[in-house]
Amino acid sequence: MKLLKADIKAYRNLKEGTVEFTDGINVIWGDNAQGKTNLLEAIYVFARGKPYRMKKETDVIPFSESTAGVDIVYESFGREVPMSVYYRRGEKRKMKISGGEVTRASEFIGNFRAVMFCPDHLSIIKDSPSQRRLFLDVAISQTDKKYVYMLKKYTQILAQRAALIKDASESKSTNYGVFDVLAQQIAIPCRYITERRMAYCEKLGAYMATSIDEMSEGKEKASAEYSFDTSLSEMTDEAFYKLFCDNIDKEIQYKMNLYGVQRDDIEIMLNGKSSRFYCSQGQQRSLSLAAKLAEGEIAKEETSEYPVYLFDDVLSELDSKRASYLLSKLGERQVIITSCNEELFSPFGVSNKINICSGRIK
Repeated sequence: MKLLKADIKAYRNLKEGTVEFTDGINVIWGDNAQGKTNLLEAIYVFARGKPYRMKKETDVIPFSESTAGVDIVYESFGREVPMSVYYRRGEKRKMKISGGEVTRASEFIGNFRAVMFCPDHLSIIKDSPSQRRLFLDVAISQTDKKYVYMLKKYTQILAQRAALIKDASESKSTNYGVFDVLAQQIAIPCRYITERRMAYCEKLGAYMATSIDEMSEGKEKASAEYSFDTSLSEMTDEAFYKLFCDNIDKEIQYKMNLYGVQRDDIEIMLNGKSSRFYCSQGQQRSLSLAAKLAEGEIAKEETSEYPVYLFDDVLSELDSKRASYLLSKLGERQVIITSCNEELFSPFGVSNKINICSGRIK
């Protein structure tokens, strides 16, 4: 997969302009706070379905404007595909693929695929479980449209259960019939999400193990395993139904959802020990880098083509050894990377340099 161009109408501090991309390494360079990260975010919207740094989507609209929008054209298996996304204050975003409007995230996500790697991701190993679950959800969604649908359905039913639990706790009266219906509804997406995450983590662990072995010259061994509720006897809809039915009184007592995939995690180990507690900062950074490279390899395995790699100023956060390893592993892939220093990439055969200054693409 290759991104051919991005046409910015307005996006955060970015002014109207068009960027064309080539094969290999594309460097977006300029001083800090000029708009380099905003350009990567505008591109990543087409992979994730929404801005990754904004709580409200309309926050991407510049203060002086009433709308924001981006058009891209990417190539997949020799076919050029246009996509667009537009935001207007007070209105729902508008998304298009090949000129046709789409209203569901499951229709939009999974067409253009990208791996995003930024300084925040370097702490994914030691961050909270929610960040690792988000990593899984974003990665799996790009190769499995059913997963996007199931995740949305699960989230909606979970919110209904939370409201019902709160009402039961406050009123001291429990409508077990309604809880039973919700248990039947939530069991199916819960089982599907769990199975897909488990399968993904199996592949993730294998690819991470290879990268860590190479980075450490065979001195370190890594693994990754999906960590979920151990009370489940089997992976069936009935087992998940019982999980949500048999613990209602306990959940009402604690006034919250106590079970489900929103409480799961990835257990990442290095040399047989938990990476969260027993790894140095350098080892955790190696594992984070390995996880992101694994994300790209799994996407290639499941779709038969590499995604586009978006790297936001990560070379300044990596030591020379890890930086060299990262760039050495990116042959045959399209890379779009930001930096304050364009000369950093001279030894790596940069194919395209793009300067951004005060939000203007040069």
